Parts: sequence; structure tokens; C-alpha cells
Amino acid sequence: MLELQDLRDFSITNWYETFKDITVKTIILDLPEQLLKTIQKEDIQDSDEDNEIVVDEKLPVEFLQDFKNALNVFDNNAFVKNNWHAPVDARMFSFGNYLKVVNLDDVITYFTSSSRIQEDFSIVTNIPFCIALRKWISIHPAAEFRCIVINNVLRGITPRDWPTFYAHFKEEGPQIIDELTNFFNDNIKLRFLRKHFVFDVIFQYPDKPYIIDFEPLNSKTNLYAFSWKEIQPLINKDNPDDVAPVFRYLETDIGIITKTDALNMLTRCN
Repeated sequence: MLELQDLRDFSITNWYETFKDITVKTIILDLPEQLLKTIQKEDIQDSDEDNEIVVDEKLPVEFLQDFKNALNVFDNNAFVKNNWHAPVDARMFSFGNYLKVVNLDDVITYFTSSSRIQEDFSIVTNIPFCIALRKWISIHPAAEFRCIVINNVLRGITPRDWPTFYAHFKEEGPQIIDELTNFFNDNIKLRFLRKHFVFDVIFQYPDKPYIIDFEPLNSKTNLYAFSWKEIQPLINKDNPDDVAPVFRYLETDIGIITKTDALNMLTRCN
């Protein structure tokens, strides 16, 4: 669960305007209280015929129109998240596991079925909840990277699809490091609210990288090819600006392997 200051700093409502030119086009809508109750399963009505969730008719007309207009911008084909997370643990409830949104019922289904979203909405804060509709794009897993920033210096790069072997990483590794380092220095460094954080990007050479999300850098955040045990000591050390980030990936195809086994193997190789 995110801490209160994390909730403020890492909400998409807080960073989207600053980075909108280098992230996925997004339309952010305030989440009406009545819809929140429905998502929290406090006020769900079932239809007699097909047992599908019925949206309460008391939802504000303005919200319904804004939601419809937003979907039209994305040709009725969007991706959705709340302030902090996407309902990735509800993929099995979407067609083809794509989490595409074509109507409000899709949002309600994904949000009510996602433990991560339910946890977010269970937090009592004075931060207004939102629905962030984003342009839906098809992303190859090998193009997703998580970047670790310590004291405003990019220190680590890891594939989000870890531990999976991708042969091209060995050849393109130096380019990936250079491109993501330049992207960070030119677009993110000293512009985000924190000096320690992680950010997720999509990058497939020769296309330019673009931001997907920001998350706190702490023991609760998934660092994939890195461990919190090795990252935490770096936070209290001085980081020279010219230090090169480590791009960590599997160098050989060793079949199915757990994250723990992969980290142990890397430790032995080091």
C-alpha cells in the first residue's frame, strides 16, 4: 500500500501535465462518488437476464457525457487506470486479456475484479479518485523497461518482462542504455517531484521512448532484475552525475526460471 505522500506525488493527476508530451495521450476524469460505491461493491445491481453489472442511473449526466467523449477520442478503444495503478490483475475478465475499454461497464468490471484497485480505493484520503483513460496501444513485452533513479541519477534499467530471455538485448544493450539515459537527462531529471523513484517506459529502437508511469522507490516496488537489498544502500551515497546505469537482463536462454533463481544466478556471475 502506498504511503500518503506517495499517493499525492505519484498520482497521474500530479505528473501528467508535466510530461504529457512524452507519455501516452490520457484523458483524466473525476470519479463520481456513486460510481466509486459501485466499484467498491457497495451498490451493485445485477440484471435478471445476464447477471451483468448495471450502471446506476444516478451517475451525473456530465460525467457520462465526458466519458463517452473521451472514448470517442480514442475511437472507443482505450486502456484504463486509476490515479496509481492499472487493473492488470483483472486481465482474465477482458477479451483476449487485453484490458481494452469500449464502455463504462468494462471499467466497472476491471476495477471491481482487481485487488490492486480495490486496495487503492480502500484508502481514506483527501485525494480525489480519478479514471484515467489512455490511448490503447499494442506493446511487445520486450519493449517495456523499468528505470531506477537514485538521487536524480539513472542507476538501473531492467526489462519488466523479467525473467524472460530476449536475444537482442545483448546486441542492443549499449543503445538501450544510451537512449534511456539521454531520455531521462533531457526529459525527466529534476522535473519529477522526487529524487528517488522508478519510471516505466516503452522503448523499441529506433522509436523514441515514452513514459508509461512513475512509482516510488522502496521495498514494496517490484524492481524485477534488481533487489531492494542492493538498491537501498545506494540511496544514502553520493551519486556522480557521470555514472552509467546498469542494464540487467538474462544473457542466456535457460528456460523457465523464477525471479529469485535469476537474481541468485546474477549474483554468482558478478
